[in-house]
Amino acid sequence: MTVTFQLRGKTTATVKPAVVTIQQLAAFRTFARTHGFIVGIFDDEDFRYLDSGFEARVCPWSWATLAKIFGEQETAIAVIEEAQFLALKVRFWRDHESEHIMMAVSSTPDGAWPMDLSNSNAHDLLDALGKDCEPFGHIELDELHAIIADQPTGRHLAHSGLESYVEQLDQMIRTGSHDSQHLAWY
Repeated sequence: MTVTFQLRGKTTATVKPAVVTIQQLAAFRTFARTHGFIVGIFDDEDFRYLDSGFEARVCPWSWATLAKIFGEQETAIAVIEEAQFLALKVRFWRDHESEHIMMAVSSTPDGAWPMDLSNSNAHDLLDALGKDCEPFGHIELDELHAIIADQPTGRHLAHSGLESYVEQLDQMIRTGSHDSQHLAWY
């Protein structure tokens, strides 16, 4: 088992999810794959990956380019526009009741990469950060920065062999927006 640490947006999306067609999704996947943003597991012709959903970046591309891919569909454009405005990814999934393919604004910042740790390393890290070893939670970026900048905590993390994780957390702190994001684990 692993615990994932990732930046998450604190902002709640204001636009409703959009229904997209299989052709629009395929066009988006082809476009994103061409630009190196979707690889590997999404090459399933039966689209089984939609059962658990996936997130994708939209911020690297112009609004007009993405609008063209989604056929100028107003609801899809609204989702893309809000995701780009908030610098968040979009999430695709298949709705189990209607069987429609849905696209919505995700809470994951565009360009943010997760850190996956084994349960034991995650518990050691959370303990060193002074957090309960709950299966999920979050910490504000300013608080996280103060904790890892604390010299006794830094020595404890180094002694525990967790210093490489501190470097990754520090990178997340530097790239994150302190007002609109926090570090979540799940």
